Amino acid sequence: MKTVYSGLLLLSCLFLCSGVSIAVEIPDDMMFVTEEYPPFNYLENGIPSGLSVELLVTILERVGINLPSEQIQVMAWTDAYNTALSHNNTCLFSTARNSERENLFSWAGPIIQSPEVFFAIDNTLKTKNRDYSTLRVVAIRDDIGVSIANSVGVPKEHIVQVVTTQEAVKRLVDGTSDAWVYAQYPGESLIQTFAENPSTFYILDKLADNTYYYAFSNQTEPQIIQIIQDELDKLKNDRGLEGFTTYEHIVAKYVGPVCANLTHERQLITDLVNLTSDGISRDATGTLADIQNSKHPYKDRNDPSLYVYIYDTSVTLIANAGNPGDAGLNMAGKKDAQGKQYRDEIVSGAMKEGSGFVTYTYSNPLESGIFYKEAYYTLVTGSDKKQYIVCAGRYIPCDEM
Repeated sequence: MKTVYSGLLLLSCLFLCSGVSIAVEIPDDMMFVTEEYPPFNYLENGIPSGLSVELLVTILERVGINLPSEQIQVMAWTDAYNTALSHNNTCLFSTARNSERENLFSWAGPIIQSPEVFFAIDNTLKTKNRDYSTLRVVAIRDDIGVSIANSVGVPKEHIVQVVTTQEAVKRLVDGTSDAWVYAQYPGESLIQTFAENPSTFYILDKLADNTYYYAFSNQTEPQIIQIIQDELDKLKNDRGLEGFTTYEHIVAKYVGPVCANLTHERQLITDLVNLTSDGISRDATGTLADIQNSKHPYKDRNDPSLYVYIYDTSVTLIANAGNPGDAGLNMAGKKDAQGKQYRDEIVSGAMKEGSGFVTYTYSNPLESGIFYKEAYYTLVTGSDKKQYIVCAGRYIPCDEM
């Protein structure tokens, strides 16, 4: 074994359950393998880059590890996939997780999600009642798109598997395939790269939502995987310093906010704010304590994305049923990942108008990435004669965008 600077990565893990600090060594043969899959992972001037790469590098930096770029190998997906299946100590990313792959790897994540779609050129396919059983589909070998296409009714004999995305694009252009099954964000980027006329491509159908992970060969030391998982979780929750998390900052650089698949009706947040306001007006101390303890209904027992949070007039977070650890932080001037000072807008709007709505971007406990969100807020005077701004939010669904 060598030092970290000559090839060995060394991680230190504190096991809270035992209170013992344990050094975990990543062997010299540890591999990180990926593919050209922008914006998640790709080569830029010969250097591995992208959302998943930056996230991985940041995770390791936080535990004192410098991951050299040459230790991340970019290759065709089928080669990367089979390398992870056949070699010990291998991390494959970005890997869509499903039931067929579940036991093939050990997982850390989620990283991000992306719709799986059919890309097409032929406009005659745009009919309301499409028959997938006659569709000629091209897919990347060993890509999850093969099983997704089959699951929506495309016969296996109608699915041609190719090694490169350039081949897939070419088959649509020359008409030997009707549709390409692939993830939307990488597909859109690669079409811009390989197609002579990218504007002729369109999304025929959305088929599913893939959630991506770091997939480790099952012989990888479990402590290594756990450290990466723990640090990723921390990146998703370190909101206090900037107002947005490190995870949100990285995601916003590559993908940006999207609409939500999982959300609730606006009426639920207005009802929750009104209920909480009534409680504070009658018993401020008790209600704030219940909020900080994440009691139902202040944090919905069945929906972790539905919760109430309270500011005072100085934009200090007084209580937060969704993230109690953030209570006490002054959020004045702090922004979301898109640069919006929405907390200041909430407080100023409440002081001027009494109540209202504000939109912003935020990560979602039910999905992976950052999403458009709206909050309803109202000003209330508590039983302690102090003024509070009561808020609750919901993620904006795609049909309202």
